Amino acid sequence: MEEQLELIETVTREMREVISSLHRRSPPRLAELDLSMAQLKVLFVLSSSGPLTVSKVAERLSITPPTASHLIDRLVHLALVRRSEDQRNRRRTVVELTAAGEDFLQQLRQGNEQYWRELLRQLDVADLQALLQGVRALAEAARRMRTVS
Repeated sequence: MEEQLELIETVTREMREVISSLHRRSPPRLAELDLSMAQLKVLFVLSSSGPLTVSKVAERLSITPPTASHLIDRLVHLALVRRSEDQRNRRRTVVELTAAGEDFLQQLRQGNEQYWRELLRQLDVADLQALLQGVRALAEAARRMRTVS
């Protein structure tokens, strides 16, 4: 058990280094838009879930609906998301990514993907195979946790 805890700490520390490196190399567009982490989270929630009501966005981010609404207002102003009337219940407002919002997220992902490829090219085949085994196990653990919650 102690060995597992030590390994977890080491993996966490090393992943922090990789993630920190990713953040330093984020595409310039992110800095140009001056988005907060909370606003980015709204974009990622909408990207993974599709259109949601403001209340659902708030629920997914564990924030209040007024806070979610404020974050969404800024994203609407930047034309990254749009609000529209729910076709099933006209009293509700639905929020979804615009094409510009989808493009923005795609640019972020591609920038990170390119950097990942550059990092991975530094590894030999044996290290890549070991990493793949570990990443597959981690992805499977993430899928199991997602189905539980």
